[in-house]
Amino acid sequence: MKTLKHIIGILSLICPLLSMAQAKEVPFTLDDRDRIIRTEQKVESVKTEMSARFETVSKQFSAVDQRFEAMDKRFDQLFNFLWAIVGIFTAMMISVFGFAFWDRKLSLAPLKKQDQRILAVLVDYSKTQPKLSEILKNAGLL
Repeated sequence: MKTLKHIIGILSLICPLLSMAQAKEVPFTLDDRDRIIRTEQKVESVKTEMSARFETVSKQFSAVDQRFEAMDKRFDQLFNFLWAIVGIFTAMMISVFGFAFWDRKLSLAPLKKQDQRILAVLVDYSKTQPKLSEILKNAGLL
């Protein structure tokens, strides 16, 4: 019961304050209207300025994009050139090694024939010379 009396007492004190708060009207003066108009004008000027800056920035970005595209094309040309150089170098190395093997085989063929003739002569001569026959047997040529 005491709490109910306290609540009623507090509400009776607050109710007049609430009614006064609702009764007050906020006057809207000409100064307020002028301030709103000036604020709208400032907002519009900021909007136009920002759009102009974005247009210039977008033009600059398009110029930068064109530069990047040009650089990409240049890198592609450079990579194609490098691949051509690698291909040429590989072809040169294969041809040099091929020529070296071919030349070695070609130059050693007469020497092999000559070695076989010398060996045949030594074998024939070893038939008459027992010391040479023993040397050739030890070397594994007989």
